[in-house]
Amino acid sequence: MAILHEATKEVICKVVYHGTGMCGKTTSLMYLNHHLPPSQRGKFISLETPTERTLYFDFLPVITEARGYKFRYLCFTTPGQDYYEASRKLVLKGVDGLVYVIDSQRERMHENMTALSLLEKNLNEMGQRPDLLPTVIQYNKRDLPSAIPLDEAEKKFNSKHLLSFPAVARTGQGVYETFLTIAKMALTKLTSADGESRMGDLFKTTVIAQEDATRFRTQLAKLNEEGGLTGSMLVDESSGLLSSQGEIPAKDFETLGALLACNFTAAQELAYNMSGQGFTGIVQKSAKRTLMATRVDKRRFLVCLHDGRADPRRLKDAVLYARGTISAALLQVDQMSPSRLARFGELFTSVSRLAVAGMGAV
Repeated sequence: MAILHEATKEVICKVVYHGTGMCGKTTSLMYLNHHLPPSQRGKFISLETPTERTLYFDFLPVITEARGYKFRYLCFTTPGQDYYEASRKLVLKGVDGLVYVIDSQRERMHENMTALSLLEKNLNEMGQRPDLLPTVIQYNKRDLPSAIPLDEAEKKFNSKHLLSFPAVARTGQGVYETFLTIAKMALTKLTSADGESRMGDLFKTTVIAQEDATRFRTQLAKLNEEGGLTGSMLVDESSGLLSSQGEIPAKDFETLGALLACNFTAAQELAYNMSGQGFTGIVQKSAKRTLMATRVDKRRFLVCLHDGRADPRRLKDAVLYARGTISAALLQVDQMSPSRLARFGELFTSVSRLAVAGMGAV
């Protein structure tokens, strides 16, 4: 779910690399992380098992600027193993562009097909038609002796004639081309009002105008004052931080938003699997502060920070009120976003140039 901040002139798109385990998803992001200039990337985060397989996700923000706008591509990988289905669905939520990474080794063809089937199944379960999402295929490990011929791979995996690239993620071959292509396609999606209308509710673009940004800041400031908070944030589960007020102990807000979103949704999934019921909030404590997250609507939640001295009853009342007012504001934003999106038509007409503007050579 792309987010367009008119007030701060930021465009946030979510790109997900999907494929079977050990196919090269993490290696692709690591290559971008090691070769993009520091100004064009955020902090690379990898949550791995002891065997160095991705347990939950890898995350890398890629950043560029053009025509006064900052473009942020939040790049994730999904866990490839089929028993991590719940985690994979959380990462796929709100995706704007997909990179399907295929392990070219002949002995892994069945696993590749299973990963593709799981992807389509997960998207359908979230109310999203896979064919509506911009998708690029990356045929990885082309340097190995057991790699199948490209024409055979195309017949097996590319019946829809998607753009595809041969790659060796370990050396970077095809990695940059794949990313730039899906970045362009994710932005192109935003120019199609018809395509946007057919997206599932969890995948539609949100446009935050100046008046919305001011309203969210005012609402969060009121929450801080009335609840005795040191800081608060409004977070989208798929695309990270929407707004914040007060003292937020973080330098990298892209990473903070991604981790908060995944932590909250993962905790919800855990509770549902254990009891068959979800919940409206979670609480985490450290020596210096307490963090409380509470759901606002089906996509967004509030994060409240305090130093442990907040009065519980006062905080509860403040959060209850804030949830109501912010939920109403978000509903209005969702209703107005389709018409607002048309205002960006001129911005995205030169989408190819915008997607790569200012990026250093890899």
